[in-house]
Order: sequence, then structure tokens, then C-alpha cells
Amino acid sequence: MIMVLDLEPEDQIQESKCVEPPSTQEAFQNGGGESKDTESEDFCAVCLNGGDLLCCDLCPKVYHLACHLPSLLTFPTGDWTCTLCRTDHDPAENFRREGVNVPYALSHRDQRRCEKLTLLLYVHPLSAPFHEPVSRLARNYYQVIKRPVDLSLIRRKLDKTNTLHYFMPELFVHDVLLMLKNCATFNYPDSEVARAGRNLEVFFLSKLREIFPDRTFPSANQDRMERARLRWRREEEEGGGRRKRHDS
Repeated sequence: MIMVLDLEPEDQIQESKCVEPPSTQEAFQNGGGESKDTESEDFCAVCLNGGDLLCCDLCPKVYHLACHLPSLLTFPTGDWTCTLCRTDHDPAENFRREGVNVPYALSHRDQRRCEKLTLLLYVHPLSAPFHEPVSRLARNYYQVIKRPVDLSLIRRKLDKTNTLHYFMPELFVHDVLLMLKNCATFNYPDSEVARAGRNLEVFFLSKLREIFPDRTFPSANQDRMERARLRWRREEEEGGGRRKRHDS
């Protein structure tokens, strides 16, 4: 579904409207199909901007064609579900796939799972600092961090037409954890970005086990998960203590 958001001169948002594709409208008129219970969101789940947006038929999230992962070239003409809602067994016809066969690439199932994990990170409310490379103006960053990683790099390496594409999910997991390690290395521990990185680490390790239930990753073992949870829990308790002292 396409949702077009128009802005008034005073930047007032008009009531958003999802435009059903013809095939879906006909199905509803004929008594077939089911509509989702919740309304679609107003802004792209990835970049948080408006415009021409593609609505998922199973959840409230909406996306620009280029923001969704995998990206789409055109708006689909029928029902469409986003990467977060699809399963390993859903047909691939709803998603754009490159018409090339690449040797030494992720399997179809692993590709879907890595894309879902990446999109989960993109739509996480604390992930904005990780969407793009750190600015070259950031003082000393590239002197300290020798192997910078961000979500846009991970996204490119999930593209099988990229000569440096992933061919094992372990490489994908390594890059995500390196991105978060770089964040912890460069930023002060009590900084907002460092806290966001620790939160994302707990989130990612949890989702990794959920999406790859039949696989273990040496770089994302149980010990790392427990350490990340303990750090997050300790920060929550310390934050609660600071708030109480402030309130008193």
C-alpha cells in the first residue's frame, strides 16, 4: 500500500491516507481479505521522514522504497508485507531480488534472517547514530577506530551484487558487534551514544538468538549476552537511583 503525506505551508500534517492497490480494493469489495486492526504510522520507520510511503499489510510500519531492506524499485501492485513480518517460508515474489546468481553468498534463508536483524536495528529508537558513517569531522575518531562499521556498510554488504558481500552469517554478526565495540571504545562510558550502543548490544544479541535459534555464533556467545544484560541492568538501577535523589 502507498501512503502519501502532504505538508501544509505551516508544516501541519494533514490526515494521512493509505491508498489500497486495486487488487486489494477489489478483494475487500468482494468480501475477501482481512484488514489490519491498527492504523499505519505517519513516518518511515527507518529515516522518520514523510513522503510516499509503502505500508505493510500486517503491521503499522511504513517505509520509503529505498529505506526498506531489501530496497524496492517500484511500489508493489498487490498485498505487501515488510521484512519484519515475513517468515523464512513466505514466498519471495513480494520482495525485490537481484536477478543474478552469485557464488559464495548467503543462503536464501540466511539472507532473509540477516536482513531482518539489520532492519530491526534500523528501526530501533536508539539506533540513529549508527545509520551512517561517523563524520570525518569527528575529532580523532578515525585515528582511534581503525575498522569503522555502520549500518549503511552492513546494508551494502548484504547486497549480493557487492563484491564484498557476506557469504557467512558469522561475518554479518562480527560486523554488527564490531560496530558496537567501536562505539564503546571511542565514546565516554556515560555518554548518550555509549549507552545507546550498550542497549543495542543487548537487543541485538537477544534478537540474534530468536532469529537464528538453530545456530550458535562464537562472537555472540552466552557469556557476552549475560555481560551485556548485567551492564544494562546496572545502568538502569543507577539511573533509577539518580532520578530518586533528584526528585528528593
